[in-house]
Amino acid sequence: MKPLLCTLFFCCSTLLAQPQWPQADCVKAAKKLQQLEQKISSGYSLKEAEQLNLDQRLLEKQLDQRCQRPVIPQSKPKKTINGPATTAALDALAKGPQLYVSSFSVKAPYQGKKQQAWLEYYSEPEQCFGARDSRQIVWCVEQRQQAKANFERQWQQKFAQSPPE
Repeated sequence: MKPLLCTLFFCCSTLLAQPQWPQADCVKAAKKLQQLEQKISSGYSLKEAEQLNLDQRLLEKQLDQRCQRPVIPQSKPKKTINGPATTAALDALAKGPQLYVSSFSVKAPYQGKKQQAWLEYYSEPEQCFGARDSRQIVWCVEQRQQAKANFERQWQQKFAQSPPE
């Protein structure tokens, strides 16, 4: 009776003395076991049968022995900095949204007298007002560029003929 009691005590103490795995390792082992069981249930060859059963028993034994009380990693406390930087962000949130005004400027192709002459010279064709078709837009741009080139030519001739002031 005494040797049986000693053997039982020894087995229990070695079982309890087994180092426990971290929780992440226990989760990995459980996933492996689940995948293994899925493979077994889906079917396998005779060559794989013995190895699959052996692996399954080993994983079950390891989970049973080493994951009874998994080691949960302790999270380190975060260091917080108390200062104006943290309150500045809170102050900005407390103020609420701010309105911003953005501006842009549209510059005409010409300035002064040349601009006035261009406006008198060029009038956009009616087909170009509200054009949505890309072919029509391209045609309008080409017409404008052609008119601009003609205007430039006439403007240069006008200043070439007129005497300097």
